[in-house]
Amino acid sequence: MVAATLNNLAVLYGKRGKYKEAEPLCKRALEIREKVLGKEHPDVAKQLNNLALLCQNQGKYEEVEYYYCRALEIYECRLGPDDPNVAKTKNNLASCFLKQGKYKEAEILYKEILTRAHEKEFGSVDAENKPIWMHAEEREEMSKGKHKDNTPYGEYGGWYKACKVNSPTVNTTLKNLGALYRRQGKLEAAETLEECAARSRKQGIDPIHQTRVVEILKDPEGERRRSRDSLTSVKYESGSETGEEVSMGVEWNGVSTNPLL
Repeated sequence: MVAATLNNLAVLYGKRGKYKEAEPLCKRALEIREKVLGKEHPDVAKQLNNLALLCQNQGKYEEVEYYYCRALEIYECRLGPDDPNVAKTKNNLASCFLKQGKYKEAEILYKEILTRAHEKEFGSVDAENKPIWMHAEEREEMSKGKHKDNTPYGEYGGWYKACKVNSPTVNTTLKNLGALYRRQGKLEAAETLEECAARSRKQGIDPIHQTRVVEILKDPEGERRRSRDSLTSVKYESGSETGEEVSMGVEWNGVSTNPLL
């Protein structure tokens, strides 16, 4: 209970913008969990996530990278590469990279998330089964006249299926990579991801509305979604009224697996 209490108090301070006061509390909670559970326990990774967010709000990006990388390693080793927390942590780490102007590093992580999600849902990537970001970049090349055979955008294999991946993390990644493309001037690629994210949110996995995204792309009257100037910012989750542990970050929703912490 001590670690949970310290963590929740740190969250409370963090929500009030008192990051310096929150950081030592979060570090103490981390020390307790590492001692009781071991340094490779998933709950330790959760605490690392919270600590990283506190440091990010203070601009301590080297520490942020360290904490997220540790958390990511724990999740991948203990829970496997397809555990939702792996993609969530990669998204958070990518956000840290973006704040430092490390666009290439962020782009690599976003593509890893989308590729893994695609493989999990639709099988191995090949010439006929590409993740959405590959098709977005193909459209970008075509829009710049690199392909002069007048080939229409058409049916890009199974990429339209990406709109059926009803995952908040995938949607967040689509929007963030789309915003990154815009910063790089890749407007056609950005719009491809943004439209896919919009269709995914509207349709989810409802079979009644599983229309191919390519229909949107062919519709000249279709609305073009524009990203905001800034990428999705990190926020704090609201505290629990049931007494269970809370944590920070738009994606995190885990609770402690040990009732004593």
